[in-house]
Amino acid sequence: MARTTGTKAQRDHVRQTLAGFGATPAAIAAELQRRFGLRPRDAFRQAHGWTQDAVAEKLNANGTGSATFTGARISDYERWPFGGRRPTLAALSALAQVFGTEPSCLVDLDDLTSMPDADRAVLSGRNAAPIPSRSVTPSAPPGAMAEPLRWDLGALQDETELVIAVAERTASFGAWAQASNVGPFTLDDVAASTRRIAVDYLTEPPVVVYARAGLLADRVFRLLQTGRQNPDQSRELYTWAGYLCTLLAWMAGDLGHPAAAESQARTAWMCAETVRDNTLRAWVLSTVSKIHLWERRFEDAANAAVRGFGHAAEGSAAVMLACQEADAWAEIGAAEPARAALHRAEEARQHASGDPVGGLLACGTVRQHNYAGSVLLRIGEAASAIEHAEHALAQAAADPSVAYGTLAQIRIWAAAAHLNAGSLDGAVSVLSPVLALPPEQRLDPLVHRLRGVGRSLAGNPSLRTSIEARSVQAAITEFCATGAARQLP
Repeated sequence: MARTTGTKAQRDHVRQTLAGFGATPAAIAAELQRRFGLRPRDAFRQAHGWTQDAVAEKLNANGTGSATFTGARISDYERWPFGGRRPTLAALSALAQVFGTEPSCLVDLDDLTSMPDADRAVLSGRNAAPIPSRSVTPSAPPGAMAEPLRWDLGALQDETELVIAVAERTASFGAWAQASNVGPFTLDDVAASTRRIAVDYLTEPPVVVYARAGLLADRVFRLLQTGRQNPDQSRELYTWAGYLCTLLAWMAGDLGHPAAAESQARTAWMCAETVRDNTLRAWVLSTVSKIHLWERRFEDAANAAVRGFGHAAEGSAAVMLACQEADAWAEIGAAEPARAALHRAEEARQHASGDPVGGLLACGTVRQHNYAGSVLLRIGEAASAIEHAEHALAQAAADPSVAYGTLAQIRIWAAAAHLNAGSLDGAVSVLSPVLALPPEQRLDPLVHRLRGVGRSLAGNPSLRTSIEARSVQAAITEFCATGAARQLP
């Protein structure tokens, strides 16, 4: 039957006009068939405005074919049965996937009349056997082969068709195996961004940094959930997801949300177990110890720190965990276990190496002094505590990267030590920079510790008539009423 296909300009005009009216490719293809007598496969291609080479490239890029898909081969499929070669059911299914339609829409009366009975039966739905296809279920990764390959050997024209069908299948698997949604710089960017968040939290508003950490964690989660990577890439993504959840848990605790912190710590532990990373395990347990401490589960806090110490293979995690164990024991007045833990922290310091994340997930000497002085104060060694405070503040003066939260904690317990020694002036002097912190930096742990200083002032009979003591108490009350947790939207 003769066909009047019109000029390319005429076909393009029809396509562009209908597209401007919001018509779908299927509707455009139907109009091209009616107006110009195009064959279905040709009509659908031109409805998209693609060349035959472009269709071949899309088939190969989608993992629905192999390098045997070329523009010439697409031309053969479009000309059949008046020339060219018959498209197999697998080819029709692959084309339908690219065009966004069904295989039955890509054949007309001439095709159906010329094709084998078995193919015609499948297209009409009278055969239960599925069309060979590399299409996937929504839950499968792109390119995954959800259905086994099936074909009717009697419908194959020759051994070339068989070889092509098998080659397409193996090429599809190869493309799937090599596919990754992780680009060459993705992991480096995730790592650098995680480290920056851990460092920025020490000096920037916590709510802002928490939001950044949440967005980055969501990006990593989506990479793991919506694509696929090679095993090494997946392991690295799980590792950074674990560290991000650890950071989020620590921050949530600082903002006064222990339930959220526990949830995030559980996810961080799952990631650590998935990749069997001992250093990540250690930092997760450090975060768990901190959560237990602020929930006043002091023995649980000590036990979590001991467990974490056993995992601390590198970096300063061992120093941090030994300090946290001492901190927990000091809370219940267990002086000897607290001193022993401080001694282990000092020994661990001698072997501490670089930390994989740093910043919040690192324990430098100033942070170690913070724990040591606080512990010594609570077990009755106020003079030694003040010495630690002086050493820590002197070191921090030369290191602007020290966390404002750590400095504030040092000043708070140093003020308590001065009050124990009967020096109100010493307490006021060391505490003044803390009371001047902006609201967004008034972390929940600082609020709790300052309340303790306020109670000490109120409970000291010799200070009840002191105007300066009442002024400090008023500043503490104002500080606690405008904590960082209140800055959350």
